[in-house]
Amino acid sequence: MKAELLQLYESRQKDFIDVAAQFPNALLGGPFLMSPSAIYSQQKFPLLIIGQETNGWLDSPKNLQNMLTSYEKFNVGETYRSSPFWSITRKLESILGNERYSCAWTNLSKFDVNNKRATGTYEKAISTLDNLLIDEIKIVTPSICRFLTGPAFDERVKRIFPSIEFVPIQGWNSSQFCKLKHPYLPEHTYRSYHPKSLRLRKLESNFINFFSTWQSRPVL
Repeated sequence: MKAELLQLYESRQKDFIDVAAQFPNALLGGPFLMSPSAIYSQQKFPLLIIGQETNGWLDSPKNLQNMLTSYEKFNVGETYRSSPFWSITRKLESILGNERYSCAWTNLSKFDVNNKRATGTYEKAISTLDNLLIDEIKIVTPSICRFLTGPAFDERVKRIFPSIEFVPIQGWNSSQFCKLKHPYLPEHTYRSYHPKSLRLRKLESNFINFFSTWQSRPVL
């Protein structure tokens, strides 16, 4: 898996460098590259978390191994503060019966800008890398895919996965939480508000409760 991911990223390294070169005076963190731990594929339900972008990251598009090593050292938030993002991720791992820190994690945006979400010309340039997500999913083959991207990224998701369906879930507004259907995605793929928004809107418990019984639910 790691070798396949490295090969994928090497095939796109020029694109990473070209994107960063467009903004020499900005602080771009990235590219954000995956290197899941060995225990990921050993889980009964391998879980892939897809976020928006990092809140600051190493900037090293010319040294891909540095980026992969940074990912491995971070180990999906093992020593990071208990933010809503990682708190919900740990709860999902537990509900699925997976080991802690066993998920894989990627982001829709491969760069952040000044430790924040890219907008305007930054977003336009960075979004040219979005289709990497298709190949990442093919390589890591998750059983469950969780887009914690919120509705603000839906248009970018639609461009990555043409003809994707946003399927309503009973009791939820689709902007809050819905199922995603596309041939490139596993059957159990969902998109929700970012965890911080779920918590602020007091929806986190309902979100977790949905997954606590997901194995007994019919296909939605």
